[in-house]
Amino acid sequence: MKKVKLVIHESSVNKQIGAELLLQMNDKANCIDVINEVDRLINERGGFSLPGYRSLLHMVYNPAENRFYKQVAVSAYKEGEGMINLRVDPKQQLPADVTVVLIPAGGCISEWEEVVDFEEFSRTVQKG
Repeated sequence: MKKVKLVIHESSVNKQIGAELLLQMNDKANCIDVINEVDRLINERGGFSLPGYRSLLHMVYNPAENRFYKQVAVSAYKEGEGMINLRVDPKQQLPADVTVVLIPAGGCISEWEEVVDFEEFSRTVQKG
């Protein structure tokens, strides 16, 4: 098991579960696994509350193209080491003791994409 700190900058999510989460994850966990764990915690507290989205993962990730939406700001870093570019491969294994910062609607993003329809999103995620 490894520790992953996730910092989320989204007020509605922060109201449900807080802005910073320290999660115990499987040694092979990636950023998508971390967001899925957050969705599990959100569902325990009544479900995702942002209109138009069914989960945090649905809000930030296009599973058909294995990428974060253009409006999403995401980065990871480990103290004393460089940044990890999660945009290149959202499913890359995260190191232990990493901090991931997720901003679902990055403030300085000029291009906005519509998210994938939830039924299509669910089918694609289930295929793996």
